[in-house]
Amino acid sequence: MNIQKITSVGKRPVFDISVEDVEHYLFENGVASHNTGGMYSANQVFIIGKSQEKDGSELTGFNFTINIEKSRFVREKSKFPFTITFEGGINKWSGLLDIALDLGFVAKPSNGWYSRVNVETGELEDKKFRAKDTNSKEFWEPVLSSNKFKEAIYNRYAISSHSIITEEQEAEEILEEFNKQEEEYDEWFGWGFWL
Repeated sequence: MNIQKITSVGKRPVFDISVEDVEHYLFENGVASHNTGGMYSANQVFIIGKSQEKDGSELTGFNFTINIEKSRFVREKSKFPFTITFEGGINKWSGLLDIALDLGFVAKPSNGWYSRVNVETGELEDKKFRAKDTNSKEFWEPVLSSNKFKEAIYNRYAISSHSIITEEQEAEEILEEFNKQEEEYDEWFGWGFWL
């Protein structure tokens, strides 16, 4: 790391340090700030990407991709695409095709064609759809009503919400472990855990 320059900032002993085009601040007590406090303190951080939706050369709307950078509820690095058109607004089916393909509930039997996978048997259904024809209730109703699809979505994107105490652990075991740790703290510090 090469320090490029150190300049005094104002009357207080705080310095602006430029390190390879990244701003850092060194405070009087020696703590360095790296301008990441917003990221660390946020519960959710989503980055939204935007691209144009066109019909030929005519702009008809925008495609948005929500990238999950940080979340307490959704796995990081998940991506959710959405299409918004000027005429119809948010396409409620947008993004589902990519997710269903990824999870194996829709297959691409030939170039440009899509077919649902029968959730019970795992076989492709006979009827084929073009990508634009998948934006319909007819295509998505059997997939969305499947509990297996809902479970697959949850398993892919949700962060586990299980208890940190498993059912096998008894309250006595937990209390015994707590008391043991409290005794160790007493030995280290000479005073009780609860003051």
